[in-house]
Amino acid sequence: MDSRTRRIRLATSLLMAFVLALSVGLTHGTATAQEAPPAVETPTTTAPAPHGYGSPRATMETFLTSFYAEDGPDRDKAATCLDLSALSPAVRSLQGRELAGLLKRVLDRTRLVDLETMPDDPDGGPWIFERYDSGSVVISRGEGRRWLFSRDTVAALWQIHDEISDREIVAGVEEARDIVTPAMWVRSTVPEALRTRVILLEGWQWIGVLAVILIGVIVSRIFNAVAATAVDRAIARRFHEIDKKLLAATIRPASVLLMVVLWGIGALWLGLPTVIFKIYVEGIVVVAVVAVIVMAYRLIDIAGAVAEQRTARTESRFDDLLVPLIRKSLKVLVVAIGLVTVAGSVGIEVAGLLAGLGLGGLAFALAAQDTVSNLFGSVTVLLDRPFQVGDWIVAGDVEGTVEEMGFRSTRIRTFYNSLITLPNSNLIKASVDNLGARSYRRWSTRLGIAYDTPPGKVDAFCDGIRELIERHPYTRKDYYHVYFNEFGAASLEIMLYVFFVTPDWATELRERHRLAVDILRLAHETGVEFAFPTQTVYLRREDRDAHEIAGDGYPEMSRDEGARARAAARQLVDDALGGRVPPPVEFAAPPEQDGGDAGE
Repeated sequence: MDSRTRRIRLATSLLMAFVLALSVGLTHGTATAQEAPPAVETPTTTAPAPHGYGSPRATMETFLTSFYAEDGPDRDKAATCLDLSALSPAVRSLQGRELAGLLKRVLDRTRLVDLETMPDDPDGGPWIFERYDSGSVVISRGEGRRWLFSRDTVAALWQIHDEISDREIVAGVEEARDIVTPAMWVRSTVPEALRTRVILLEGWQWIGVLAVILIGVIVSRIFNAVAATAVDRAIARRFHEIDKKLLAATIRPASVLLMVVLWGIGALWLGLPTVIFKIYVEGIVVVAVVAVIVMAYRLIDIAGAVAEQRTARTESRFDDLLVPLIRKSLKVLVVAIGLVTVAGSVGIEVAGLLAGLGLGGLAFALAAQDTVSNLFGSVTVLLDRPFQVGDWIVAGDVEGTVEEMGFRSTRIRTFYNSLITLPNSNLIKASVDNLGARSYRRWSTRLGIAYDTPPGKVDAFCDGIRELIERHPYTRKDYYHVYFNEFGAASLEIMLYVFFVTPDWATELRERHRLAVDILRLAHETGVEFAFPTQTVYLRREDRDAHEIAGDGYPEMSRDEGARARAAARQLVDDALGGRVPPPVEFAAPPEQDGGDAGE
């Protein structure tokens, strides 16, 4: 399928959707237009009406004088005399001026307005200017004691204008300047054959709708192509760190936004009836807001990607935790603003909606208590900073590396590469062991050597291990222990207690490996053998000594043997100490180290 066929199908689909929407709106609009003028509302306040709108005469005078100002007709002021409360704010701003001009043309072709004969009673009933086959022009009192051209008058205004459009201006009426709207001008220039009504609109209006749709699609495609070329050049010159696909995804909603703006401008030249124009504009506003939300989403993603690349080059990792939260916060804010904008543009009272939600506030609070707890958990993490992105933590029975923290949960990558989503409320209750915040990483183990190792070799072997610790670049030099510590079941056990100054677990494993291999080489050089579990079996002789059989036990040690053992012990201690008592082991204050995973 070529691009031309796709464009034709897209335009046809949009046109069919437009026809369907108009059909639904026409049914609703016809019923509304045929309703009788509403009864006078009982005023809820005794405050006087605003000046210029206090009675039918005052409103008519305000409306007429706004068209004869010295600097030209003030259709914005004239629009304030119309009850546009049935229209959404977007429709009011676009069609209010046109409806005011349309009403002025109806009055000029009906009869001369005599202000002196009009009622000036602020508490009277509705005043009917004229009745037509398509409806009536009525001034009635609305909210705030303001007298306005009624809502039903506004709804039937296009039908009334079409009914009397062929009439001449009434004698004695001074025609106001510049009240011809773009739609009126277009209608006056098209051939008479195109003014025939087909289904819902006149022929020229159907052609205009199709033309506006096609122009919007073509312009958006051209903009998309030109913007994509400009983005490619900008990335090639300066913005190397921005993902090209992400920028391309940002251009698409911008082209859609341009397209619906052109549709909205084109609608001003079509002269659509009020009800149909309301549906048309509200649909455009919804599409435009969605396009803006998507575009803002993409821009936030671009800004977040750039921020993440820049924070990756900083030493602190607190910004790595903060950037995802800010990105998600901005996205939530964009969606909230978009929903409020859509609701306001289609006439939904946001204040009333929130008040309705307040009636079920208790149920909502109970349902959202977990969400609120998780939100407070994320705030607590931001304030207390118990961990940062990339830290190795243990929270309850969950252990792994922190990948991302959001409003509701924190994602932790386990060491078997699964991803655990931990609710932030658990972080308030559980004790978090931040292993990544360690300045030093401990290695405590036992080295078992053979029982037949001479004492001199044991001392030499321990001294050699201490020298290895002093020489290795990542070992802590001010605090370590290497001592013959225990007589094991199958070996002489030397305690090795040492710390590594490493920024992460991978470096720790590498340095532990290097130190362990060097200890093996040292044992080989010094002739020390590592022991392995052994077991010696002694066989009992049946021809034991007579005194053992008789139960006399083993003979006691003689006094000479005990004296020789004590003398040997004294000599060993004197030889080892040299006549002095060694002081307690003291460690120098550790030098300031890089905080590693803690980011200190």
